[in-house]
Amino acid sequence: MDSLARCDLHVHSIHSTDTGNYALRRARLGESYTRPRRVYDVCRRRGMTLVTISDHNTLDGALEIADLPNTFLSVEVTSRFPDDDVPLHVLVWALTEEDHRDLQPLRPSVYELVDFLRSRGLAHALAHPLYRMGPPLTASHVERMRLLFGIWEGRNGARPRSSNELAARLAASVTPAYLEKLAERHDLEPRHPGRIAITGGSDDHGGLDIATTFTEAAAAGVDGFLGALTTGRCEPVGSHGSAVKLAHALAALGLNAFRRSGGTLPELVDQVAALLDEDVDDVLTHHERVSRSTGATVRRLGESARTGALQVDAWPTLGSRLGSVVLAGVLEAPYLTAFQHQAGTHQGVLELERAFFGLEGHRSDPSALLFTDTFAEANGVAGTIRRLQDEAVRGELEVTVVTAAAEARTEPGLLAFAPEWSLPLPTYESLVLSFPSLREVVTEVEAARPDVIHVATPGPLGLCGLAAAKLLGIPLVGSYHTELGPYALHLTKDLLVAEATDAYVHWFYRQCSIVLAPTQAIAHALGDRGFDRNVLVWGRGVDTDLFTPARRNEALRTRLLDGGDALLLSVGRVSDEKRIEILLDAYGRLRAERDGARLAVVGDGPARSRLEQSAPGGVTFLGELRGRELAAVYASADVFCFPSTTDTFGQVLLEAAASGPPVVAAAAGGAPELVRHGETGYLVPPGDATTLAIVIGELVTEPELRRRLGEAGAALAGQRTWVRSLAELRDAYAQAAGIDDLRVPRAAVPV
Repeated sequence: MDSLARCDLHVHSIHSTDTGNYALRRARLGESYTRPRRVYDVCRRRGMTLVTISDHNTLDGALEIADLPNTFLSVEVTSRFPDDDVPLHVLVWALTEEDHRDLQPLRPSVYELVDFLRSRGLAHALAHPLYRMGPPLTASHVERMRLLFGIWEGRNGARPRSSNELAARLAASVTPAYLEKLAERHDLEPRHPGRIAITGGSDDHGGLDIATTFTEAAAAGVDGFLGALTTGRCEPVGSHGSAVKLAHALAALGLNAFRRSGGTLPELVDQVAALLDEDVDDVLTHHERVSRSTGATVRRLGESARTGALQVDAWPTLGSRLGSVVLAGVLEAPYLTAFQHQAGTHQGVLELERAFFGLEGHRSDPSALLFTDTFAEANGVAGTIRRLQDEAVRGELEVTVVTAAAEARTEPGLLAFAPEWSLPLPTYESLVLSFPSLREVVTEVEAARPDVIHVATPGPLGLCGLAAAKLLGIPLVGSYHTELGPYALHLTKDLLVAEATDAYVHWFYRQCSIVLAPTQAIAHALGDRGFDRNVLVWGRGVDTDLFTPARRNEALRTRLLDGGDALLLSVGRVSDEKRIEILLDAYGRLRAERDGARLAVVGDGPARSRLEQSAPGGVTFLGELRGRELAAVYASADVFCFPSTTDTFGQVLLEAAASGPPVVAAAAGGAPELVRHGETGYLVPPGDATTLAIVIGELVTEPELRRRLGEAGAALAGQRTWVRSLAELRDAYAQAAGIDDLRVPRAAVPV
């Protein structure tokens, strides 16, 4: 019985300099800096019974270890389809120096090269079959590859799983009868009997992943092993490629090129460099160590750059701080480059998969990662997103919410990153902007591979989502929630800041393939601003089991009335942009005529202390309330008041209407679509405290009018269900992802 033979059939050494990689050439990086003896030693230590080196278009690396036991010569030959110049790489094993010399003139034509290799009886394989190295690979190219090569490298340790698995699937679907049809289609004789064998190799360039992907066969010696390959009696074993592996290979290449140029590494990156130099047995864990070390170093560099950055006495250190920023960027660059590269590979693979196998087995509902800068806070956007997380947990929506938290955590429907640094929002210090590691975010996005990325806010998390979508080629959907330009003007009283905020928001949402507006009016307004394509309406729902007139609480009402006879209510963030001072002005005018009116203000924010001190008598600030406590206050009120002009929707308007009291709102933002003037409530001119006081006074004095408007409002709010809202969101995701509701699988590989 033959023993088990193992060999990494695709690995590079420092002699692999004839690269076809444009990016490496431009960066003046070699393909590998690994000495051949190190390749040999690592292969043997990691269990390889046979060792070879397959450098690009040279035998020098393999010749350097040819006198060592259990070795044979190999090469990776660059060839191409001569008709359209699409390049291919062909692995050739156990050749001689004479074979290598004789094949050189035939490299420009893969047809002539393969015929030569067959005439010499040389074992050979198509390397990384679906990896694009030039013009795009088409179905026609793949069909001709199937005709030419009886061995494919179906597991390449530098290429992503999706690419390897599709290559193996394409190879496995080949039959002699299918080859006959392909031969007729392309007028090309098959170069093998009709079955394609699959091999594996690490395709290592950086020295970290040697022999972590290899080929296994029950055979003895080089001849027995290669005989097993050519007859299909072999199996690929080991890991697929990933963006992290590619990033570390790029980092190792850059590190070695820097050393060869005589450069000296900064002390802060010595630990990362040392890890890239190590040979360890548990390579997967080692990649995680390198990533963690890189992240920790980037964080230290970031802290160094930020320390005292806004202080005048720190100006002399500007140069060193900028140097820290540049160095952090250098450490992150291989990851971002690798993510983008792997995403391009994945997109090409998807196109080929559709060409040969259609969309069979694709889920009917597209998946999404939803990035938000607000989640735990008490505001309408955060409340909506928490609701989406709940729906995801119940299986109603394929969404994972991505946000920041003090400590990183993962739970059903939620992925929270610990911020690398945080910054209180200027002029609104109770809100904190959290900046996670973009590299960590993109790593998670690549692993999740969603159909869509949804950015709910244009803050740091939203920017991370946008960057991940662009790097990985994932469709981007943005939901428009708040008029941030007017919001900034209210907070800062600075027109320049407001205009800059507007310009930024405009740029941010222009990056999205679809923008979701909360109301039709906002959709039209976005159209007027230049978003004339792909603006869809995504309305919100209201939980009518929670927000209902049945929650009216007489004891609570009595306490809040405190001897009065009419209870007014405001719910929302207590900050200047919410225009609470307009409501307090109107309430003061009303109270001068109706001493029994009382006002309850639910919410918290930077203006609370100031407004609480200056408010007229009869105003109670209740702070933040949620759930049943909030629902009881809504249902116990006589009139709900909403003076804000910056809310594009106003979730509290729905909640209040569903709870029973009529609504009086400023005729701005989303209110005109949620409040039917004279039918479910009243709309008043924005900022007009006099009219607001008159309208509230009319409702306070006419109980029958309040009842009629309140009942109509509750009925209208009840039509805005979460079922409808989720359906609108799913449809938007499907449109962005290009996924049809009805998918007809392809019956078989096309012939």
